[in-house]
Formats: sequence, C-alpha cells, structure tokens
Amino acid sequence: MTGTWNAASFFIFCLALFSSVAGADDDRWWPVQKRPTGIVRTKNRDLPMAQQMLMQSIAGLTAKSVNQDHSDEMVWVSTHNVDFETWYDLWLKQNPSVKFRGEFDPWELVQRYSQSGIIKGYILYALDQSPGQMNEHRKEINLSVNVATSLAGILDGVLIDESLEQEAKANGLTMLMDARDKSQKWCFETYRERFNRKLLLAQDPKKWSVRDLAITQQAFTLYGEDEPTETVLEWLEPLSPIAGWNGGDEFECTRLSSLYGHLQTATDHCMNIPVLMAGSDQVALPHQTKTFDPREINFGDHRNCLSFVISDGDNIQWLESSFFHGNPSYWDSPDRGKIPFGWSCCFAQLAQLCPVIIDYTLATQKENDRLIEWGGGYYYPDLFGHSRPNRQELLAAHAQRTWSLMKKTGTRIIGFNVAKVDSPDALKAYKTFAAETDDLLAILVFQYAPYEGGAGATYWVKDRHGIEIPVISCRYSIWEHANTRPRAGTPIRVAQESQGGAFGAASRLDWVIVHAWSYFRRAAGDDENAENMPQENAASEGGIRGYTPAVWCAERLPKDIRVVTPEELCWRIRMRHDAASTKKLIESFQAP
Repeated sequence: MTGTWNAASFFIFCLALFSSVAGADDDRWWPVQKRPTGIVRTKNRDLPMAQQMLMQSIAGLTAKSVNQDHSDEMVWVSTHNVDFETWYDLWLKQNPSVKFRGEFDPWELVQRYSQSGIIKGYILYALDQSPGQMNEHRKEINLSVNVATSLAGILDGVLIDESLEQEAKANGLTMLMDARDKSQKWCFETYRERFNRKLLLAQDPKKWSVRDLAITQQAFTLYGEDEPTETVLEWLEPLSPIAGWNGGDEFECTRLSSLYGHLQTATDHCMNIPVLMAGSDQVALPHQTKTFDPREINFGDHRNCLSFVISDGDNIQWLESSFFHGNPSYWDSPDRGKIPFGWSCCFAQLAQLCPVIIDYTLATQKENDRLIEWGGGYYYPDLFGHSRPNRQELLAAHAQRTWSLMKKTGTRIIGFNVAKVDSPDALKAYKTFAAETDDLLAILVFQYAPYEGGAGATYWVKDRHGIEIPVISCRYSIWEHANTRPRAGTPIRVAQESQGGAFGAASRLDWVIVHAWSYFRRAAGDDENAENMPQENAASEGGIRGYTPAVWCAERLPKDIRVVTPEELCWRIRMRHDAASTKKLIESFQAP
C-alpha cells in the first residue's frame, strides 16, 4: 500500500464505516420498488389457497421485472377488503401516469408473463396440512412452500402446489425445482449468496400473503425456531426489516431479532405491498399531523392529568387492512373525537411502504386525535444489537433515520416496548436514541410484561443539543381480565385506580395504555369486573375494544382529573422538571 494515513483518509474511512452501519445513505430501511407504467388486476377475489400462492408469485415476479427494467407492468391481487381497495384507488390517484390494463384470472396471467419471459417455469411444493393453529410452531409442519418462495425470486418460477401441477403443465410451464423434499436449511446453505441480505420473510406456510414482496426482492423465507433461523439472523445485515411474523412466543420471537439488530414489522397479512410501495422513494408527504401549540396550555391549572394511548401501532398489517374502515373499535369509532387520544402508528414505515395511508390518516384526523410514532419498527431497545459488536452505533443509526421520517410527518413523540423499563440497558438505549434527535418532545415507554410495570416513573435524557427530554413510563393499562394486577384492568378499574391515594402538593401526570385487542362490554355501576367478557367471539357478542373503552374510563373520572393530549402531558412534565428552559422553548415555538 502506498500513500499516508492522513486526516482526509481517516474521514473517508469513518464515512464508509458509518455507511456500513446505517445500511443506506438515506432514511429508508425498506427496499425501493420502481413505479410501473401499467397495472392489471385479478378477476377473482375468492381464490383457494393454492391459487393465492400462485398469484403471490406472479405479482412478485412482475414487480421484480419492473425493478430490473425488463417490464413496465405490475399485478394487483384483488380483495374484498375495503381498506386494501381504498389504498389501491388512492395510489392510482397519486400515480396518474400508471394505466389500468385489464383484469385476468391466474392462468391468463401465467400465459401473459410466461410468453414475455418473466415466468420461466414453476417450483413444486405441497401445501401444509399440519394439525394446530396458525402462528404455532407445529411439529408436523410442511415448510416446502417457504423453500419454493425463497427460490421463486432466484429462479423466476411461480409457486405450484402439487394439486395444480397438471394444470401448470397444460399451460406450458416446466418444473424448475421440486421443493417438496427440500429443507429451509438446505435452501439457505445452497443459495445463500444469491439472497438479499437486507430483507427477510418469516411466514407460516399456512399464510399466502406478503410472499410477493419476498419474491420481488429475492429475500429468504423461513418459519420456526430451528436452524437456520439464528444463522440467518446473524447473516442478515443489521437494521434490516423482517417481513411477516415468525410465530411462537411473541417475546421470544422479537427478542431474538432484537439481539441481532433487526426490525420486526407485523406484516404477515399484508397484501400488495410491492404495488403500494412503488415510487414511495419519490413521494413528498403533503400533510403533517395536527400541531399541538404548547402556548395554549394553562399551566396554572394544577389538576391531575391523564392521557390515553392505544397499543400496537407498530403493526403494519393492522393499519393496512382493518384499522380505518368499517371497524367501530378504531378510526371508524362513532365516539372518535370525544376525548383527547393518542393513536400509536407506524408512519416511519408507512412512508416507505404505503404513504397514501399517511395521507388518508392526516386528511381525516380530528382535533383530539394525536399521532405517536411506535418505535420505527418492533424491537426491544434494551436488547437491540446485543449479539453485534457495535450495538450502540446500530441503535443510533436507526434513531437517525427514524427521527428523519418523524420530522417529515410531524410526529414528535415516540413510543417503545422494552423488556425491562428501568434496566441499565434500557436507560442507555433511551440516551442513545434521544441523542440523535433535535426536537423530540418525549419518549413513552411500556414494559412487555406487564405494560404498566414502570408505574409512571420518568427518566431524563438529552437530545443532540443537550436539551433534556422525558422518558415517561406507562402507569395504567386497560386490559381484559387483568384486574388482579396493580394499575390494570377494565375501564372501571383503571378509573378507580387513577383516583386512589393522596397526590400531595404536586398533581399526578400519567398515561394509560389501551390494549388494542382487549374486548369489553358496557356496564353500569361500580363493579370493576362487570365490563369483562369472554374474548372468544366477543365481537359477535357486542364487545368493543380500542377507543370507546377509553371513553368509558374517561367518563368515570372526577373533575380533579383532566384528560389531556399526550403532547400536553409531556409539556407539563417538562415544565415541572425545568421551568426555565421549558418556558424558553415554548416562547420560541412557531406553528408551521
């Protein structure tokens, strides 16, 4: 080697090192999908499982072909889901240059794309028939469709279950690989150099959805805890998203991916992601969430304050498929707007995967609706990157890109699910994340089990300008059949708990997490168990979850407890902690 190791060389080295940590030179962690100029739809919305698998591979291969500039056409898999079809309509309006080219059944599409060379044959597999529930790690599971999914993007083959093989041959397809006797481990070891190291799909073979994305991006697909799972997580580049859901115990699933510095995304029932993300790298978000003006706070009002925040906003498939339309528990609740309420959301991810959802949310947001970024992915910050040599650098890099996207959407509070709220690792993670932000209002944290384990304790960390921001733990949780836990249970129980005890001279400033999946029934009186109900078939029995149970709780609070937005709660906590600097920040506040 010639030359000298000077300051310029050192700078270039550091820049390259940082780039390798960040994994990208922008704020994306999902891959880019090019925009097509044409789109087609499937005719039939009620395809059986084997044909749904076939359609996933057709949609995936056409999107891959667009990315490689071999084609200009993508496929939308039609559904009965109102939300999915709403996003499709909005995406077309956002992309007026994309022309609709007709509807076709699966075998017509096979003909269309095999003739153009996009489909080169088929990969044979057998549908999983193992006993047990979806998302379980079943003993007799048949994983051959996952092997076939992994190979589809590499070999340009469609997924053909053995029940469809004769029809595939009749349509002129030849077999590229028989995956029925191949293991996930064999597949990874044989083809690992050809798989995308920045995306992984973890998917139960009983689910056909989101395989189009894996095929488009030539990502490896697996399911279960056995090898090669941990080997793959180590091989995958840090800060990569894991599409789908790997089932089993939720904490263990997320713990393992967190250790290797990856992001769970809860996308296992998502549909048509390649289409909805097409061109997202070129989309400028036209709206920002409603701005909270701290100058309007009456700091002379010393009553106790309580904020409600719903859980599970990191769940992309929820916001894509069942959050907005026709569901009275969430955004379509007839009660929405009655009380100040914090909606946890995954805007940082949707900005990459489906920005039209953000547009729709902000266009329909009411004054009492407040949006809170939920982690920038599902991971435990206190465990993040433990199995990597540069764990703090990884968390800092993800904080930078998450904060960059938060500024674009106007969200100023972020929420985190942690393994243990007050552990040394958690406290260090809060500091690391906050140090990469420059106008973050607060961090809300809740413990995996129980959510309310932090009991409302607040910790203080500094942003990149040295300004202290609060890390506020959850004090209460509205959760079905949890009345035996301190500070948790039915809306009645939480209303009663929040009134207990002497607060002294200082008012209490707390937040309640509303478990998104807990059903309750409306009940009169003060029996704290009366709102509980069996969760199985609760929806058909009149059960309500989400927003309205929080309203029930708020209606039971006495006048000395005010329900406030999460922003007001955070500003009040900051004012109590450091009035001088908080007053300066409020005085310099400028509404956009």
